[in-house]
Amino acid sequence: MNKHIKSFETPLSRRQVMIGAAGLTFAIALGGQADAAVLAGERAGRTFSPWISIAPDGTITIMSAATEMGQGSMTSLPLIIAEELDADWNKVRIVPAPPLDEIYGNPGFGGMMYTAGSNAVTSYYTPLRLMGAQVRRVLLDNAARKLGVPVEELTTEPSMVVHAKSGRKLSYGDIAAVAEVPAKAPDIKPEQLKKTSEFRLIGKDVMRVELPTKVNGTAQYGIDIQVPGMVYGTVLRAPVEGSVPDRINDAKAKAVQGVTAVVRLPHGVGVVAETAWAAMAGRQALDNAVTWTRTGTAWGFDSDKAHDAFAASAKNLNTAARDWSAQGNLRGEIQKAATTVEAEYRCDYAYHAQMEPLNAVASVSPSGDAVEIWAGTQSQTTATEAPAKLLGIPRDRVKLHDLLMGGGFGRRGNRDVDFIVDAVMLSKEVGKPVKAMWTREDDVHNGRFRPLSAHYLRAGFDANGKLTAWHHRLAADRITPFMDPVRFQAAGGRDGMVMAGTDVRGYDIPHQLVEQLYRDTGVRTNPLRGIGVTANKFATETFMDEVAHKRGVDPLAFRSGDRCSRSNRFRVALHRVL
Repeated sequence: MNKHIKSFETPLSRRQVMIGAAGLTFAIALGGQADAAVLAGERAGRTFSPWISIAPDGTITIMSAATEMGQGSMTSLPLIIAEELDADWNKVRIVPAPPLDEIYGNPGFGGMMYTAGSNAVTSYYTPLRLMGAQVRRVLLDNAARKLGVPVEELTTEPSMVVHAKSGRKLSYGDIAAVAEVPAKAPDIKPEQLKKTSEFRLIGKDVMRVELPTKVNGTAQYGIDIQVPGMVYGTVLRAPVEGSVPDRINDAKAKAVQGVTAVVRLPHGVGVVAETAWAAMAGRQALDNAVTWTRTGTAWGFDSDKAHDAFAASAKNLNTAARDWSAQGNLRGEIQKAATTVEAEYRCDYAYHAQMEPLNAVASVSPSGDAVEIWAGTQSQTTATEAPAKLLGIPRDRVKLHDLLMGGGFGRRGNRDVDFIVDAVMLSKEVGKPVKAMWTREDDVHNGRFRPLSAHYLRAGFDANGKLTAWHHRLAADRITPFMDPVRFQAAGGRDGMVMAGTDVRGYDIPHQLVEQLYRDTGVRTNPLRGIGVTANKFATETFMDEVAHKRGVDPLAFRSGDRCSRSNRFRVALHRVL
């Protein structure tokens, strides 16, 4: 376990990764085609970007591409590799992967390094299994040559190749010391992977690798980082998104003992001080001392009035909406329905309330051509792209120390990474490393909330009592255009984050229509614990309960009867409940 602790405390830099280590190092591209993976080793000056390194002493280093915010991804992804590799878990050390999208990108997010939406394991699962199996096959081939036996006669035990006929064994470390790496990866088919009955690690009681550090207090979060010469910063932000400072009276802020600078920023006013408390006191002194432009669209916004307006537009079928998903002929069939049921649901804004308030440390070089960042982030991609764009430097000039997070839930995954940008901008202005910190109050006042939404649903039954029509109109504030405009444009203006979970694929309803009524209030928004699924599934499944009640049928029995025929997984889950 000490190896795991040490590996996490000392993540590899980008250059260290590119140089590699002694023994065998394996690289794989996760662009969606795992069978096209390439293995490479450092031989005769060749360089590579590894996922797995096996040292002659048997230590197996596995890169962790997902970020850790308490959900266990730092353990689960390396565990997938170790399972197919048949590695001795006690000899595995786990190191956070550097921000190299082309190597470590999440297939579920278009190759970005992004941990969100509960998709890390599902997205990486098959590619990582195939890679582990490929590396195991390379070890077997090398062992066969060394022992002078057919590879078919060899098997593996944890970190050991075994030749049962002769009783000889070779450790993975022994093989790594002399192994030859093929130019092309072995061709491993999915059917050649381990059967679940053969798993030694997956599904077993394996301690999460970061837990000991959390228990003994050595775990490193952003708030724990101390850098020589570091000062502290905080930012007074505009009351609404899109407004900027107009006039600033900074006399009282500068008079606070310990305050060293008051900085005008595009999105607010920064205060830099020798201590965190002095920075916060200086920022407090700016209250009522800054006037703001009225350029933000959310000035005067009233969420109660907006909710009423959202609900009215959703229920009014003459209000224009965009077809999000459609099946059959809902508009025609619901007019012919023998019986209809309708209902309305509302979901308010919701704050992320992650345990650890936002924070980051940044140190911009004196020349401004490089920056080093210490932060917990859900996306290594955005955490390096945004500072690079801000400073006008190549992304590889941004060095990221990816730290543990005290919760994320989507808040630490927005493309502009505002809390990191705070630290970078202040460091650039004052020429020193800056720890930028948000208080809990800051995070509430300037938070990015699950959007406001109103849902109008209709269901239609035929003369035989069969549910044949399903109509869901969703009016909601936007998410994707605000927090990730790049993704919004790439999706052709479809806000998939808001609409996630509106589908009713598990049910056999021949005529379905889901419509989106896009609303832009100017309020800061962000995904929250399952993106739009939490609000949308609340509406759809509660409505299904009401539909069952109208039919005089128990809700579970209604779902498990002739309504549930498309999804075997759904059917099995319901039957277990019943």
